[in-house]
Amino acid sequence: MAYLGYNGELESDGDWSSMVNRVKSFERFPHSDGVSAQRLARAGFYFTGDGDRVRCFSCSATVQDWHRGDAPLERHQQASPECRFLSCAHGMRNSTSSLGPDYDEDAESRAFLLRTGEVVDESIYPIMPHMKSEEARLSTFSSWPANIPVRPEDLAEAGMFSIGTGDGVQCFCCGGSLNGWEEGDDAWAEHAKYYPNCFFILGHNVGNVPMTTPRPRVTNSVSMETFEGRLGSFSGREHPIDPERLARAGFYSTGEQDRVMCFRCGGGLKEWAPDEDPWEEHARQYPGCSFLLAEKGDEYINRKPSQNGFSSHERCSFNETRMQDSEASAEHFKADDPLSKLEELQREKLCKVCMDGDIGIVFIPCGHLVTCQKCSEALNKCPICCATITQKVKTYNA
Repeated sequence: MAYLGYNGELESDGDWSSMVNRVKSFERFPHSDGVSAQRLARAGFYFTGDGDRVRCFSCSATVQDWHRGDAPLERHQQASPECRFLSCAHGMRNSTSSLGPDYDEDAESRAFLLRTGEVVDESIYPIMPHMKSEEARLSTFSSWPANIPVRPEDLAEAGMFSIGTGDGVQCFCCGGSLNGWEEGDDAWAEHAKYYPNCFFILGHNVGNVPMTTPRPRVTNSVSMETFEGRLGSFSGREHPIDPERLARAGFYSTGEQDRVMCFRCGGGLKEWAPDEDPWEEHARQYPGCSFLLAEKGDEYINRKPSQNGFSSHERCSFNETRMQDSEASAEHFKADDPLSKLEELQREKLCKVCMDGDIGIVFIPCGHLVTCQKCSEALNKCPICCATITQKVKTYNA
């Protein structure tokens, strides 16, 4: 609880990670008519009680001299461009981001609630169903510039189709756009980096139709499309998992410790435990892989994970931001069975550690929302990406 005392000074218990408490702090804010308390609180600010000065609960940056029409998010970013809350809760990663003249407060509010887990996205996906076929997406690259360093096959497999202008592409599921491709960019990794909440990236069944005959992924040395080629990559190397099992699951050795990579989707895994199953880890971490789908099918990919649903792997750096919601299945989107859909949504809100309490803690800086408050207390690393947790932020269901 936080409020302004009769002397005008702020009284607080310090729990400014709560959106509710931040909003309440603005009850006596002098410019409430010009800048709404909701917008200020969504930007991470609470009122200090000193003039019109506000402070971010995460980075402690202060901002004052507010005027009608000011954008709290932009002013926050100008004052503290590296604020982790802005990055995790709003996806603002650099000082050049701008809200533009066509600001939509309702859209900002919805995006914030979705990112912090306070509401569930009930939009109909895919946004562009006519591009749900990988073959249809690939056909849009007929005039793709030859000097672009990312192959059309890889982009189509990662859910992208060409918009016909330069190197611009768009996702058939979430509608996110990307351009400015550079040498070394990976289609899956860039998609996951800028649109981590895309249901296709998260592994939901959104109706994607893979190629009937998957195209081989090109490598710089011996072809890894063949089982023999992948198996040969392990020659002379010790690995905690039988190389034959890894090769059959589509993986080849990168030559770096126990790190392996899928020849088809490019997904990487490392830090293997001897009892782990390559197929299960492939399905858990990279459910959109067309090789995996062709070999194992939808039922295998969408089945429940064992134990607490987490892999012991730390993801390879180029795919760190890709998350897997392995609870998702085709049943989640069946409109003719509302009871099943309700049960699925209730399960998705459960803590992925104890599977008892409701999810209620966001880990900073990675932004993952997977545990209840009780289970989060014993964690110093995120169970999804293994990133060191520097801050734990409470969230509240609407």
